[in-house]
Amino acid sequence: MNSATTSTDIFPSRSILPFPDRPLPLPFVSDRTIPSDERVIAEYQDWLGTQRIWGSLPESAKEAIARSFHSFPVEAGTHIYLEGQTPIGLYLLKLGKVEIFRDSPIGKLSIRYRHPGDLFGYTLVASSDEGTYHSSAIALTASEILFLPQSQFLELVTDYPAIQQALHTLLMQELDDFASRIAWEEERIRGLQPYIQHIPIGETILGNSKATQKLAQQIEKAASNLQPVVFQALPGTGKTFLAGLIHLRSQLADQPFAELDCAELPRTTDGRLNTDVLFGRINKQPGILELLERGTLLLDNVHVLSEGDRTRLIHYLKTGFILPNHGISDNQQLSEEPPQPVQSSVRLIFASPSKLIFSDLETISLKLFSLSQRKADIPAFANYFLNRCCREQNRLTLLLDRADLRRLIGYEYPGNLAELAEILHRAVMMTPSGQSVIPEQALWSVQSTKNAFRIDLLTHVPWLRQLFLSRWYPEAIWIVMMAIFVPITILGFIGSQSRDSSITLNLFWAWWWPGYLFLFAFVGRLWCAICPFMIAGEWMRRLSLWLFPRQQLTWNTQWLNRWGAWVVFAGFLIIYLWEKLWDLPHHAYLSAWLLVAITAGAVIFSLIYERRLWCRYLCPIGGMNGMFAKLSMTELRSTQQVCGSQCSTFGCYKGSAETPLNFADALPNEGQATEGCPLYSHPAQLQDNRDCMLCMTCLKTCPNRSAQLNLRFPASDLLDNHQGFWAEAALLLLLFGGVFMHHSHTILSWLGFEDVPVDADRLLTSLPIALGLLSIPAILTYATHTIARFCDRSQPDYLTIIYAYLPFALAANLAYYVPAAITEAGQILPVFARSFGYSGAGLPTLTWSLDVAQFLQGVTLLSAMVFSPYPLLRITKRGDGVPIMRSLLSNLPHLLLMAGLTIFLFQLII
Repeated sequence: MNSATTSTDIFPSRSILPFPDRPLPLPFVSDRTIPSDERVIAEYQDWLGTQRIWGSLPESAKEAIARSFHSFPVEAGTHIYLEGQTPIGLYLLKLGKVEIFRDSPIGKLSIRYRHPGDLFGYTLVASSDEGTYHSSAIALTASEILFLPQSQFLELVTDYPAIQQALHTLLMQELDDFASRIAWEEERIRGLQPYIQHIPIGETILGNSKATQKLAQQIEKAASNLQPVVFQALPGTGKTFLAGLIHLRSQLADQPFAELDCAELPRTTDGRLNTDVLFGRINKQPGILELLERGTLLLDNVHVLSEGDRTRLIHYLKTGFILPNHGISDNQQLSEEPPQPVQSSVRLIFASPSKLIFSDLETISLKLFSLSQRKADIPAFANYFLNRCCREQNRLTLLLDRADLRRLIGYEYPGNLAELAEILHRAVMMTPSGQSVIPEQALWSVQSTKNAFRIDLLTHVPWLRQLFLSRWYPEAIWIVMMAIFVPITILGFIGSQSRDSSITLNLFWAWWWPGYLFLFAFVGRLWCAICPFMIAGEWMRRLSLWLFPRQQLTWNTQWLNRWGAWVVFAGFLIIYLWEKLWDLPHHAYLSAWLLVAITAGAVIFSLIYERRLWCRYLCPIGGMNGMFAKLSMTELRSTQQVCGSQCSTFGCYKGSAETPLNFADALPNEGQATEGCPLYSHPAQLQDNRDCMLCMTCLKTCPNRSAQLNLRFPASDLLDNHQGFWAEAALLLLLFGGVFMHHSHTILSWLGFEDVPVDADRLLTSLPIALGLLSIPAILTYATHTIARFCDRSQPDYLTIIYAYLPFALAANLAYYVPAAITEAGQILPVFARSFGYSGAGLPTLTWSLDVAQFLQGVTLLSAMVFSPYPLLRITKRGDGVPIMRSLLSNLPHLLLMAGLTIFLFQLII
């Protein structure tokens, strides 16, 4: 199948049917009229006298004939007799028009037409030979036919020999004409067979997209008249099928349908196309237009024809006459004989990948969309091709699961429908007998460029889908998180304040920070789905809406997109200065106040605004999460083509009621009712991980199983078409600078200022020092980029290249917190006991020495140095089609800075 309509399309009835669907009105006694009125007999006799065959007969013979004929009317489209039937008499056409034809491999072949006064169906009867009809007869118009049964004919020729003589003369002439016509038909069959195409009887246009519905209307319009049709269509978009459908639904349905690909015509030695096959050549061969006589011809790739050949086609369409070639061929003189026009009545359908314009010619133009532009129709086409392939291989129909269908919809199909058919044919061949579902391996060639080097974990690890669809994720984890968060925060105010006795400090600085930073590389922003700040805000929102039902405010997205990230930057700057100058890691109540402050922001904005504005735009921790999540080796995405072509609810974005699912392997809890994405993100539109916190709301509500949890190459968000912005770049540099600020004493001692303290007691001097240390990465990277741009003007701007340092920022921060995780985190049980006034002696611990911590710090920093050059080369577009040495030299200043930072951080941290 090619292009498409709905399955309810019904072929229009035709005035001429190739096979009758009612009994032939053969002149049995029950339905014939015997002339008995003398006036009618006299009228018939006079009419016979005016006819060529009967006019020379004696009056007595004409009278006898008039008395013997039986008259019966027939409707247009009625078969008088069929090829293969045994003759029972002869027929004389009194009124109307009858066609004598034969069926052949190329369709209905017209032999001759009969007009009033012509005799037909008499050959075997007149010659008294046994046999059957070699042709069929059909009434083209409402007609009146006079029928003479064989027995009465034999009586007449016995009594009136002149009748036999007249018929014998006519018979000899008819046989000569018939033999000549049959010889021509045999030549037509030989010439046309390579070009005759299948007519799609019983098939309809598939699909329900708007493009398909419009196409179906255009096809009906094209079939309703015989105007030339012009297809603008790429290869594989179904030109042959659609042209055959137009032919089938037109008044030419009983005539041949052929196709000629102009791109396959031979060429002469000087490069010109030899169009003898199309137009014919004088005294050598008839062209396909002449051989068809009447029917439909699809001319594909018309754009390759010369201007002169296209002009001749326009001339033919205007006049009905073909101008044959003079004889363009290799090693042959051009004929000097002027071409004699050949008449033909073939309907032309032109096809070309580019737009064709025929001046001064009224045509019907149809643009056939590529398959990638009709994604909504792919499921229908896939099922059709799959069923057809399974029937051809005599096996039970195979099924496509949702992952297979998602891959098919996400693919771009350079070869359009033809490629889809071949993909599924190959998949059926590769599927082992006994399997009912196409395996993923059988669709190895179908891979969207966006899914390159990605594995959908929800497909390959099925229990993950069941976990994320369950009602326990994430809200059951919320209960656990709040059961820990609330008492830990309270203990920060009322418990011990020292680092070795405060469970608040132990969990926050030795567990949460290092574990949190470590997980970024694996699960991105997952923490935000179970964050206690967000949970508190969400629970307070639900409680307030239950107590005071109201419509919450919508987001001022324009303001937030412009300034929200700067609020995050400012918030994190304040947190960093507070942490450093007031020494938060060693004061439990101050760390608790930090937790309360962030929680207060989440609660306040959750009470005022709908969904989670705080989490997406204003939370400092959320801003850091979104930035570092770009480095993650997992991502949640959905297939844009599936969402755009199959989804009508967009429940993942705006929320929806429970949606019933109709695919075979659907799980009971898919298609859940949800309120939509809490961050107002559509998974198909995500450019990176920044605005996805893996809450799985989209997975729960999607009725098409479009959502994918992909395992991918780390930092994939940075590698292609990444869009950065200044506030996020500033946050990146701030977090990188935090490592320098955390080691202020070491850096100051290197500079000879080991006695200069950096704390809140000396705020006026400490604040500039802290800010200076925080700005070190910005100064170093900007200066390096200035040098790089000076050496190579084609380097991208600073905002683009600064993201290459994101892995370094994460590695440096993680390396800073590793010692706390190694030496303190394992003492959580004794610390927990001491928080309540117990000694904690004898409780188990799990700690390592500082040497282990330093080893892990070194591994972390080296991994950043090993990994960072590749993102750098990709970000600067130096890895594609550029020699490796040239690429490395162009980025040498940044590579040297990365190496220098690695060495410096080794000295600073380890």
